[in-house]
Amino acid sequence: MTVMLDMVLASVLVGIIILTVMNVNINLSDENYRGMVEFHTQTETMQLARIIEFDFFKAGYRQTSRPFISIAESSHIKFTANLKDVAGSTDVIEYGLGDLVLNSKNPRDKMLFRIENISKVYINYSVTKFKLTYYNSRDSILLAPVTGALRDSIKSIKVQLMLESPEPFDTARAGGRQYSHAMYSKLIFPRNL
Repeated sequence: MTVMLDMVLASVLVGIIILTVMNVNINLSDENYRGMVEFHTQTETMQLARIIEFDFFKAGYRQTSRPFISIAESSHIKFTANLKDVAGSTDVIEYGLGDLVLNSKNPRDKMLFRIENISKVYINYSVTKFKLTYYNSRDSILLAPVTGALRDSIKSIKVQLMLESPEPFDTARAGGRQYSHAMYSKLIFPRNL
């Protein structure tokens, strides 16, 4: 009888050890997936931030006719610059936050667009926030939309950008689906404004 009891207890112990190892393996897989999603979201944020910085720093570069900024809204901007650095060239650059992305599982995904002259590119990097704040030479906020002669007083632009993963990494969370996110915020001082 004691041998039978020992075998039952040993089987229960082996079962507990197997369940523990399986649980650790599942947790490691979940954390690995979460880490990959977070890395991907952060990489996309930095790539998009570099594009925006390059364009915004060039606002007004080699331009003569003012205002350099023709649209200055909280999530939409249009300005002239010389991106190709060719004498006499004028490029019109426009950024704006578009409609929701319908094929994304993230209900907050919006389409960010970039227009250079007539070429329109939709940046589908799972953008959930694109906010622009404008400042004058005394670092006072100019309330958006900035219109008329006030556009010439814009000397710096604060860009706030938030990206979230298009797929949730945690669907069992009690508060709803959880998405990986990364945020970028920078105050840009274009030299030519």
